[in-house]
Amino acid sequence: LKKQMRVFCQICQHYLTNVNTAVKEQAFTILCDVLMIFSHQIMTGGRDMLEPLVYTPDSSLQSELLSFILDHVFIDQDDDNNNGQQDDEASKIEALHKRRNLLAAFCKLIVYTVVEMNTAADIFKQYMKYYNDYGDIIKETMSKTRQIDKIQCAKTLILSLQQLFNEMIQENGYNFDRSSPTFSGIKELARRFALTFGLDQLKTREAIAMLHKDGIEFAFKEPNPQGESHPPLNLAFLDILSEFSSKLLRQDKR
Repeated sequence: LKKQMRVFCQICQHYLTNVNTAVKEQAFTILCDVLMIFSHQIMTGGRDMLEPLVYTPDSSLQSELLSFILDHVFIDQDDDNNNGQQDDEASKIEALHKRRNLLAAFCKLIVYTVVEMNTAADIFKQYMKYYNDYGDIIKETMSKTRQIDKIQCAKTLILSLQQLFNEMIQENGYNFDRSSPTFSGIKELARRFALTFGLDQLKTREAIAMLHKDGIEFAFKEPNPQGESHPPLNLAFLDILSEFSSKLLRQDKR
């Protein structure tokens, strides 16, 4: 069974890059289901004898699954219009429903720690842009990952903001305008993330402190090539990080 299942997963992984969209989507859905069934959850309830069947996807499969989501779920409705004609409302709704199912299947793998939690950074950073289509799924994934591991979830949230910041730098260089829609959008996303931590500061104390440490390290990571008298290149990230500062306990602020 173990051998058959692994060969089957390899075949499905191969089909993720098939030219036919329906085949790709079917392969993706089956993979997500198989990885769930043969995850470490299979041993719950004292079924330790099933341990040899546990299958953990390697990093290449994890990144392929993530790439599939980024390429097929986080797209504009018009991009999904294959025949070039204006689709009617019913088929648009059906297409969105299908994409929501694909995203939910992958988020389930994150929530049940079948794939690494940091892969969620690429999902979380889409929260604002695709709020109307997938906001509920992404928010629920955030909530569940926080229940599993507060610290790791905080690290994933800050990682998604860092990724967006780096993307902005690649596009606009370091002399970007802090009043630009892109920078304001990242700040707004940070504000939304901060709201998800709730009001109990003691409960989230460690996670918020870790988030600030990671953010500060990132802000000072790239020294200015013009010398130490010039500010570090990522210093503007502190502006984004400040959206979380109201959640810090007074003794942690120092």
